[in-house]
Amino acid sequence: MLEVMNIGNNKIDGTFPCHLKAISSLRVLVLRSNKLHGEIGCPQSPSTWQKLQIIDLSSNNIGGILPASLLTSWEAMKANVDFNHLQYQYSQLRGVYYQDTMSVTLKGLHVELVKILTVFTSIDFSSNRLEGPIPDTIGDLKALYFLNLSHNAILGSIPPVLGNLHQLESLDLSWNYLNGSIPAQLVNLDFLSFLNLSNNQLVGSIPTSGQFLTFSESSFEGNLGLCGLMLNKSCSITTNGTKEAGDDHNNDDGEKMWFYMSMLLGFVVGFWVFCGPLVFIRSWRFAYYRFWDIVLFRHSCP
Repeated sequence: MLEVMNIGNNKIDGTFPCHLKAISSLRVLVLRSNKLHGEIGCPQSPSTWQKLQIIDLSSNNIGGILPASLLTSWEAMKANVDFNHLQYQYSQLRGVYYQDTMSVTLKGLHVELVKILTVFTSIDFSSNRLEGPIPDTIGDLKALYFLNLSHNAILGSIPPVLGNLHQLESLDLSWNYLNGSIPAQLVNLDFLSFLNLSNNQLVGSIPTSGQFLTFSESSFEGNLGLCGLMLNKSCSITTNGTKEAGDDHNNDDGEKMWFYMSMLLGFVVGFWVFCGPLVFIRSWRFAYYRFWDIVLFRHSCP
């Protein structure tokens, strides 16, 4: 009958707890900040914990790839069932219920949930050694509110199916090796209030519609190939039709430098074009002096 298991911030050394797979009622699993290693998932039982709505494996030593089959089995993250709090009756006669309290990392901040809504769903696999691509099956978790895969070694592109997570409020994919462009489908996430894609290998232009207009430079910094309004970088079109990132500020400084250099060069050239013959050709010099003598003499006479 176990629904909440929170043993985070300990020194537990072991692998993913497949021996708990028989607990079909499990809703909250928090194992963060331990010494867990190995891979996520149970090879013999790919479908585990269909009622799971909160899982936190952050700050461990877990490696391998994200298991697509395990993500698919979490039915509670696919649709909202009800809006009641998780509560546990410890006195049947008096009808008193205990409402669980736990701390989680949301939108980059460490906060405490005093009451856990059954509609609340969260996946936090940050600060591990996960690698490989993000599986497309994650797009089936349409009731997911928070997703944190930061500080891993995840490769590949950002899957466009993340645009199907219409309830998503926080997405953190920072400090990985993600490449390619930012999918245009992410602008459909109307409730997205926190986004961190920094320190990856993303390229191309940053979308300029939807919630993307509310995100700051810190959400995209550390991606040398990205360009757009948020980074103050223009996206120039090459002969191949692809977009390249250019720094507007650096371009302005370069243009100013060439402007002043051209002025100096023009002055030097013009000076020697006019004064050079006077210096090196004696007859021209005498003719120039005679001309000014005549002009000054005329102006001085009454």
